[in-house]
This record gives sequence, structure tokens and C-alpha cells, in this order.
Amino acid sequence: MAKPAQQDTPEININLMPGERPLGAARTATHWALTIGRYLIIFTEIVAIAIFALSIKLSADKQGLKGEIQTMGKQISAQSDFEQEFRFVQGRINEIKKRRDSHFLNNVVVAEFLQLLPKGMTLDTLKIEDKELSFSGSFDSPKQLQTLISTFSTSDKLVGLDISELNHPSEKSDHFTFSATAIINQASFEEEAGSAVSQATR
Repeated sequence: MAKPAQQDTPEININLMPGERPLGAARTATHWALTIGRYLIIFTEIVAIAIFALSIKLSADKQGLKGEIQTMGKQISAQSDFEQEFRFVQGRINEIKKRRDSHFLNNVVVAEFLQLLPKGMTLDTLKIEDKELSFSGSFDSPKQLQTLISTFSTSDKLVGLDISELNHPSEKSDHFTFSATAIINQASFEEEAGSAVSQATR
């Protein structure tokens, strides 16, 4: 049998020798560009890694700040509630103290007033409002009214007696009726109270 004709295979030439490099300034510029390029790539990667690490740190700090802000907000809210409660309690204490002082003063004023009231004079009303004492009543003799005016004129605690209304006996009543007001000298009462406390502590 006839043998098939052999096919011609192409020749493969591999040249492992470096090709011609640019010479002179071109070679230097190419070498410099490649070197600088490598450094720029390395520097860029370092900067990217640093930015990434910084972003992670900032994110963690942000979460921490959020937690601190929430904690501080709760503390401020609690402090505000405490301050409101403290002011409420302080207001109640001041109100109680004011009423106690007013009640004490009223008792002292009434006691002083009863000492100035003549015997036989009857009271119908007695009212203490702010720094004024108002009262009304009846009496049998004009001498009792004169005694009332005289005793009030000697007092330095209940001053400025003013007889605003005076009615003579009539068919409806055989007594004199009257209405009057006086000014409460609070400073004089307080001075006497302070003197009494000072003597009690000696």
C-alpha cells in the first residue's frame, strides 16, 4: 500500500532573549514611570486600607456616641422629673408654712382683740382678711363705745379703728349696733413673738 504523504509542519521559533529596549532618555523615562507607578499603586492601596479602617472606627465611635446620648437623655429626663417633683414639694411646704404662720397670726390677733373689747359688748361678726380686722356687734351704753375707742387708741398692734356704721336703739332692737374696722400692725406682732422666743431660749 502506498504511504500517505507527510504534511509539512510549521516551524516554531521561541526567542527568549529580551527585545530591544529604548535607549537614552526614553529608557530612563519609561523606567521612572514604571517605578513611580508602582509606588503610586502601593500608596493608593495603603490610603484605601487606612480609610477603610478609619471608617470602621468612626462607625464604632458613632454607635458609642448614640448610646451615650441615649443614656444622657434618660439622665436628663430623670433629673427634670426630679426637679419638677422637688419644686412641687417645695411649693407645698411653702404653702403649709404660709398657712401656719397666717393661722398663728390670726390666733394672736384674736387674742389681742378680745383684750381690747369692752365688757358687755356683743360681737356678731369677726373677720380677718390680709392686714385688716373687721367686726360688728352691739352694746347697751355709749360708754362702752368710748371704752372701745380708748382701748384701741392705746394699742400699737391693732390701730386705725374706724367706726363705719353706728345705729341707735330702735323699735326692732333696744341696743346700739355698729360695724368697725382696724388695721393689723403685723410687724408689732412679729416683734413680740420674736421677743417671746428669745426669752424662752435663755
